[in-house]
Amino acid sequence: MGKEKQAIASLSSSQTKRRKIRRTIRKRRRRNEKLVTAPPSLPNDVVEEIFLRLPVKALIRLKSLSKHWRSTIQSSFFEKKHLKIAKRSHDVDHLKIMVITEEDPLKGSENNLPRPDTDISFRTYCLESASNLSFTRLNFPQGFHHWIYVSESCDGLVCIYSVKTHSIYVVNPATRWLRQLPPAMYQVLLSKVNNNPLEDGRRDENHLAFVKADTGYKLVWLYNNNNDDDSNETSLVTTCEVFDFKANAWRYLTCTPSYRIFRNQTPVSANGSLYWFTEPYNSKIQVVAFDIHTETFKLLPEIVSSIATSDPQYIDMCTLDNGLCMSKRQGDTMIQEIWRLKPSQDSWEKVYTIDLVSCSSSSSRTKFGDEFDWGCKDLVEPFTPVAICKNKKMLLSHRYTRALVKLDPQTKSLSCFSKHRLCTRRSVTYFQSLISHI
Repeated sequence: MGKEKQAIASLSSSQTKRRKIRRTIRKRRRRNEKLVTAPPSLPNDVVEEIFLRLPVKALIRLKSLSKHWRSTIQSSFFEKKHLKIAKRSHDVDHLKIMVITEEDPLKGSENNLPRPDTDISFRTYCLESASNLSFTRLNFPQGFHHWIYVSESCDGLVCIYSVKTHSIYVVNPATRWLRQLPPAMYQVLLSKVNNNPLEDGRRDENHLAFVKADTGYKLVWLYNNNNDDDSNETSLVTTCEVFDFKANAWRYLTCTPSYRIFRNQTPVSANGSLYWFTEPYNSKIQVVAFDIHTETFKLLPEIVSSIATSDPQYIDMCTLDNGLCMSKRQGDTMIQEIWRLKPSQDSWEKVYTIDLVSCSSSSSRTKFGDEFDWGCKDLVEPFTPVAICKNKKMLLSHRYTRALVKLDPQTKSLSCFSKHRLCTRRSVTYFQSLISHI
């Protein structure tokens, strides 16, 4: 009995100690909570100026510490000011790259069945050092059938969509906010064709653009019509759908290009316009431009003559330093030339000539084997320039594997930047923002 009493007394004593410790911790927490408010001597405008220069992750944490701070950070006025500073910093000093990847379908799978494709990862890298700055994985309500496309980044937002399903989302990876949108008619048509085994073939797949105009954000989807009756001169050659975020609905534009656009290309945004290559017409390729403010189409008056008469498989368009660029890889070599449109938009200037064969490590199967073999010309499509570093190195994305490498034009050498192989869906220049609920 004596031992039992001692055990009970010891247990009671230990419970009492734990209760005292918990009370002490609660008191300290209450004292700390009182200290998180801004000192009375620090004006609110000074606090706001400090907050405007903090990263999004820090601001999200600060919202939970004070009702006043939460109100400030969540205001549209603060979001716009923070966005303006983030843009300025991005353009001048701190260029970042975001790599969007689908989780490996077979990683963690059971019975050799592909795992659900609802998990998308967002990795942010510093362009100069290639260091990994952040990682976010988001789970989407509806899958993509492992057929995922990603738009360019617009104010820290991206659009993720599929042409196999009706899935389409606008996402802010920094705040983890996402909005599911109603499917475009183009998605509905494609999903019917692609999932119907009785159809003879699959429609051409064209990609949408995510831009910001004077009136707000827009999604623009331009695609070719598959008209059964080619003799019908009144039928439209192309269709353009524009998504209205306020109305939460897609609408059609009445005036669209009379040229079929080249299939499977990604539209490029620059100078307040979107651009597409057309299919060859009279053995000549044109460039269609869409003004995102007036919603009107036109043809560029001049493009590089060697590109206008080339095989569409060997040409590409991109944006570098906020300017429209187009490039061509020679069919029998790995030399690629890049031209930039002058501000007058009436002529082009050659800005880069790249010969991957002469670059060191270009034929190194050990170093670049996980991405692609630079020496295998048959597999190397035109690579897409993503960004220019301060030291004039160029970040390149391979169109087949989407791996990223850095090219040093001075030393003619290559270095690996990021390798996620075929799980990578898009690599875009990026900066964090608080913009949500558009």
